[in-house]
Amino acid sequence: MQQTHLALLAAAEETHTELPIAPIWIGVGTFVILLVLLIVVLALGKGRPHS
Repeated sequence: MQQTHLALLAAAEETHTELPIAPIWIGVGTFVILLVLLIVVLALGKGRPHS
């Protein structure tokens, strides 16, 4: 029983995936997308009076 757990743990540790780019660039890209969406919302949200 213990051998099965060790083999499963070893297999899980070996099968990790590498990111194609550095994680910092994923964060920067996500932040830029968020800013673009914010600008779109602010640009389209004007011109409608609030009650």
